[in-house]
Amino acid sequence: ELEPPAKDCSKELCDFELDLDYLLRYKLNIPKDSSVEECTGCTISMELIYEGEAWISIAFSNDGKMVGSEAVIGTPGDGNVLKYIIESKVISGVEPMPESQQTLLDASIEVTDDGQTIMKFTKLMREPGEIEISAGDDNNFLGAYGIDEVLATHTKRQSVVLNLASGVSEEVATPNKAAWLAHGIMAFLSWGVFVPFAVQASVLRAFLPKGHMWIKLHKAFNCIAYALFILIFIIGVVYTSMEGGSHFVNGHQKMGLAMLIMAFGQILAGVFRPPNPVPGEAKAAIRVAWEVGHRVLGVALLSCGFWQMDSGIGLYATKYSLSESDEKHLSIVYWIWIGVISAVIIFGGVYFKYLKSSGESPVQVAEKKDEKKGVDVTAMESPVGDDSENIQEKDQDV
Repeated sequence: ELEPPAKDCSKELCDFELDLDYLLRYKLNIPKDSSVEECTGCTISMELIYEGEAWISIAFSNDGKMVGSEAVIGTPGDGNVLKYIIESKVISGVEPMPESQQTLLDASIEVTDDGQTIMKFTKLMREPGEIEISAGDDNNFLGAYGIDEVLATHTKRQSVVLNLASGVSEEVATPNKAAWLAHGIMAFLSWGVFVPFAVQASVLRAFLPKGHMWIKLHKAFNCIAYALFILIFIIGVVYTSMEGGSHFVNGHQKMGLAMLIMAFGQILAGVFRPPNPVPGEAKAAIRVAWEVGHRVLGVALLSCGFWQMDSGIGLYATKYSLSESDEKHLSIVYWIWIGVISAVIIFGGVYFKYLKSSGESPVQVAEKKDEKKGVDVTAMESPVGDDSENIQEKDQDV
């Protein structure tokens, strides 16, 4: 037997806040000769109010997942309110139902002078071949909205379990949050820390101890980054499959695959690089071409990595309904970090080129400055030593 409802949603509109900007109002329409338990011929009238101008939707699901659900979507751009089948998470997998199934009554959508988007419709709760909406039991609803009036990828999504008769609800936690958080953290370590450090080990080699320290660091950082990247890729593929998603269909997924292939090629090129000439001999054309290609591909990969991580922040924020302020703050912190390490790479590289052209090491430059200040440089011990040979080091790999 059903518990007495906190509010009779068959006699008045019941309100449910999907999020701070998105309100669902509904009313059960139960025929006089039926009941909440049987609900023969029942319909539900819904009104969705979004504080903004965009397409909006409400979806009905058997398991709380987006894929496999059925939705009512309103697009103010063309004024349509239609029923859709959601077959995948990409926009191409969101298809209107056949005309014979477009059975909504009194459907409308409008944008008010106050900037609200309001969608109204009445729907049969039981329709052949469609997901049933229950009056007395729990229902899985998913709310979503976009950023403009034309249907595209949603910016926010909410998943709730709602008992329509009582108005009792609970928020459905989006699964695998820890896995996707680990995916993002490792991506940041790979492309936001270790790859930039590998580049810095090369362009700032004049500041490192003499010998092959820089190339050892360069290789080590790159190997760690690529190992993390493989793990990131595996997590992405496995959990996308577990959630019923499609592979390599959006920009983030396609970029990840392309970067995995390019990074593998970069590592192979580093392992099988043409040798440097002995001192006094000119570089072979193949060595020159390799150096140019190695640098260009390295810059391209690093740039793609920066974009990929920013894209991932947006996807994570959308998937787990982070507030716009939290997403903005995270993005600002991320780009400040990227700006700092990029500045070190760029200005360090320019400084190294200057030293290389002058034939001086950082220690020698510092000694000259000290001499101008009247400092006795002979009394100072350098922890690095004379590094002029390091600038002319035989192996000039980047």
